Amino acid sequence: MNRTKLGIIGKPLGHSLSPILHLKGMEKLNISYSYEKWEIEEERLGGFIDSVKDKNSEILGFNVTIPYKEKIIKYLDKLDQTCLSLGAVNTVKYVDGQLIGYNTDGLGLAESLKRHGFQFNDKRILIIGSGGAARGIALFIAKGRPINIDITGRNEVKGLELSSEVENLTDSTFFKLENIYHLDIEKYDLIIQTTPVGMKNIPGVLSFPYEKLKPGQVVVDIVYNPIMTEFLARCSQKVNIAIGGLEMLVYQGYHSFKIWTGLEENTEEMLETGKKILEAQVE
Repeated sequence: MNRTKLGIIGKPLGHSLSPILHLKGMEKLNISYSYEKWEIEEERLGGFIDSVKDKNSEILGFNVTIPYKEKIIKYLDKLDQTCLSLGAVNTVKYVDGQLIGYNTDGLGLAESLKRHGFQFNDKRILIIGSGGAARGIALFIAKGRPINIDITGRNEVKGLELSSEVENLTDSTFFKLENIYHLDIEKYDLIIQTTPVGMKNIPGVLSFPYEKLKPGQVVVDIVYNPIMTEFLARCSQKVNIAIGGLEMLVYQGYHSFKIWTGLEENTEEMLETGKKILEAQVE
């Protein structure tokens, strides 16, 4: 059977822009692929995987988002080299009866930063959070020869574990998030917020020493909905470059689509579509 269905799994997915963005990105390719949202409970994850592997399934591949980027791994048959080192998956493809895991989060972030003239080498970096997204980003960035990548988060066990893995590639220290006000925030060239705090329908404001920021720093919030989170809004008052998660979403999606089909979507049109939708929600 010719597999032409693509999609995204996670929970919650009500806010997800991925189906609309992929539809726009595919518009000029003259192909018959679809992209859907599959919001599933954790106890149904194994059943979903079985249904994808069924010979009669039409699903070619899917993206993975919160909270399944790490939990999905035990259900997959293979991981590509990037996933083996990152321990987190955001893209799955069906190939000859097997499901193969990939991770394009790091590529998405790198291309987003490249648009703004930022390179990782010889930079000091702080990552807020220690979950699947933080892991994928930190271990990808570590290969770009930064001076150090420090981690701060609430989960001390996961934070120390991630920092220890990063240390295999570059210097890294873990700080408990409650101690963030004691950090020399001004020394970091790049600060990346990877937690879901500030996401639409997830209440809360990130506690952060915004007053320590300086103009030359770059700040990224991987949350894309809303387009301007509270964290990003406060940071943009202090730094010249504050980047929301939409660009990363578009570029990681572009690379996922290329893995699935070998084709290239129009990223500029995807970005414009995403901006219009998110800005309209604010009005």
